[in-house]
Amino acid sequence: MTTSTSAIATAAQHIVQHPQHSRLFKLLYALQQNQWPTQAPPWGVSDVQQAVIQILERLKTPTLLGQHLTAIVNSLNKAQAYQVLSAALLQILVPLYTQSPTATLTLEAPTLSTAALYDLRLEVTRYCTPLHMKLLVAALLTSKPVQAEGLERFTLLDLLQRLTRRYGDLELLQTQMTSALVRLPNDPLYASAGDRLIKLLTTLYQRYQQSQAPDDTLGTTPPTVVPAATSEAEEELTCQLFPTANEQ
Repeated sequence: MTTSTSAIATAAQHIVQHPQHSRLFKLLYALQQNQWPTQAPPWGVSDVQQAVIQILERLKTPTLLGQHLTAIVNSLNKAQAYQVLSAALLQILVPLYTQSPTATLTLEAPTLSTAALYDLRLEVTRYCTPLHMKLLVAALLTSKPVQAEGLERFTLLDLLQRLTRRYGDLELLQTQMTSALVRLPNDPLYASAGDRLIKLLTTLYQRYQQSQAPDDTLGTTPPTVVPAATSEAEEELTCQLFPTANEQ
């Protein structure tokens, strides 16, 4: 691991300053020691920094980090309360892999054109209904149970846009896919839809990296541009899909 000390120090600061840093400390301790602590360790910034260094040395890819963190959270009695914090910790730690030679996929989420998003929506729904795909994408955007009634006001295009903004790292998306499928109905259609989504995004991101021109990815003739979501709409989606975990 060749991640710079300054990047790790900045990540440690973010963790210490998080409103629920005690829970993040527990997750870090579990990743570092392979056991759940009875109480949050009394760490300062330097302690967190050392823990992060050891974790990065042992878990050398974002995929391994995500898998271990998911396993830890799923083993807890209050797993639901820690799922949101697990996602927050991943957002802090995953970018540290960008300076490692083992991180082969870009961690920077590409900004896709409207044309590319429309074509992505068309391709992902060729073998499943838009509702199936909406439920799958929503499950990737939240750790809470998702239902069709709660997604009526949001289009599939909206959800796909948020998905591509959040997951620039497809290894991390693959890890989250496994967790999302567990929370969806036991229908093989979701698994096949998830596999197709990963393959399409892999192609899309590779073309984006090569050309840095999102309009030339999947699209040919750009359709009518959909107005950007307002801040009020963003808040509604956040409240509906990403509720804050109750304090333990």
